[in-house]
Amino acid sequence: MERKIVLNLFYMGISTAIVGIIISTIVYYNYFKREVEENLAHEGHIMAQCYDKMSSPDELQRFADEDFRITLIHKGGTVLYESDADVISMQNHLDRPEIKEALANGTGHDTRYSDTLGSEDYYYAIKLDDGNILRVSIQADSIVALFGRSIFIIMGVLIAIIAVSLFVSVKLTDHLIAPLKHIPELLETNQSPQKGVLYEEIIPLIEEIKKVKNSQEQMRQEFTANVSHELKTPLTSISGYAELIETGMAQGEDSVRFAEKIRIESARMLVLISDIIRLSELDASPEKPHEDLVDLVSVAEECKERLTQQAEQRGIRITVTGQSEPIVGSLSEITVLVYNLIDNAIKYNRENGNIDVEILDKTVVVSDTGIGIPKDSIPRIFERFYRADKSRSRAKGGTGLGLSIVKHIADRHNAKIDVESMLNVGTKIMVKF
Repeated sequence: MERKIVLNLFYMGISTAIVGIIISTIVYYNYFKREVEENLAHEGHIMAQCYDKMSSPDELQRFADEDFRITLIHKGGTVLYESDADVISMQNHLDRPEIKEALANGTGHDTRYSDTLGSEDYYYAIKLDDGNILRVSIQADSIVALFGRSIFIIMGVLIAIIAVSLFVSVKLTDHLIAPLKHIPELLETNQSPQKGVLYEEIIPLIEEIKKVKNSQEQMRQEFTANVSHELKTPLTSISGYAELIETGMAQGEDSVRFAEKIRIESARMLVLISDIIRLSELDASPEKPHEDLVDLVSVAEECKERLTQQAEQRGIRITVTGQSEPIVGSLSEITVLVYNLIDNAIKYNRENGNIDVEILDKTVVVSDTGIGIPKDSIPRIFERFYRADKSRSRAKGGTGLGLSIVKHIADRHNAKIDVESMLNVGTKIMVKF
């Protein structure tokens, strides 16, 4: 960021300097051009006043010099006098713009550019009392020649400006960035930002970052504590049952029953670890989900097929209805979302209950006839390890992470979740993509 600011300030300084030089040159040239035209007109009128007192056109020669040209033209266009050339070889001048204008209006002017010399010839013509035309002209640098003659000065100025711009850009950037360099220290030490140290405008942002950081730290600590607790419970059971078998206190049918409990608790641990890993993967993958074309009906049918045996053990019937609803997203993540919703509906359903999965208007609706959720618990059911009824949830094999995974995946797909539930009637969860 610091390098980018330096370069932006540097480029801005150079651009401003170049534009300034170009504008200054153009302004100076226009001022110079106007001065030349005004002086030429003034000289022409002075000579026109002196012309009446001259006995011969050759007397105009005393007004001519190296840069100043004088021409006397007959009203028919023939050149009568030229201070800088032989009149005999000169063509008729009636086609010259300044001569036409003078014959029509009394005075005329024109500027002609010379490609060869890189200069401009300024002409001013005055119609005299006898009908002849007195024309004066002067040669001056064009804007290109003016630029060319000043190129070394301009380059020198540009080099100086580049050096100054670079120096000022670095110093100014250091000054601007200095307060921001205190931010990591403030966040690390959890100090309160002071107005004298930081910009006032970013103090609210720092406070917000600190709040988010503290909140995340608290969530991380709570998550670690919950994981430890959730793992400790089945491990304690496994250890206890294994000790009874090891010491011979459990034999025969008891030994078989304890082994079954060890298997159940081990399976529960595997599910818990699997959910923790899945949540960690989602947390560590902030990028946008894969853009697969996902058919929600096909996903629902696949999840139903995988969970049918588990549902049939409790006499629960799963039905999937709706028309094909393709959406763009991650096929694997959306499959996990639908699977968790149906799995949750099985766990918290009553024996011989029903689960209806409906796909409508890019919305997955999973309805069950289960135990329902208390109204005050609905806003919290997507929190990690939250259980509305902890004893019943553990008994049914719930890890407390299923709906957290659902919420995480929904957020990654910009999907909206709505929940409707009544105790002992059932629950309906709607995910609209």
